[in-house]
Amino acid sequence: MPTNTTRRSDAEIFGDARKALDERPTVPQGVHAHVVSGVVTLTGSVRHPFERAHAEEAVSGIEGIRSLVNDIIVTQVPNPLGVEAPDDSD
Repeated sequence: MPTNTTRRSDAEIFGDARKALDERPTVPQGVHAHVVSGVVTLTGSVRHPFERAHAEEAVSGIEGIRSLVNDIIVTQVPNPLGVEAPDDSD
């Protein structure tokens, strides 16, 4: 968890967070960063747990972050056998 003591504006942190998320190909576009008083909160939804983890990794090292909250929701939990369940909408 970040505990940087460097003082940066929320706008600067937000810009770095947005760039870090955009540059990570495994983070979907629906993931958003919000910054208030140096606290970064990630929101949105992803299909897989690794996408949630990659979003957190992407922003965790940004200078000036006081703390990081990952509120990203995983909407699809992978099947342990690696096979997706059939669509029951028929």
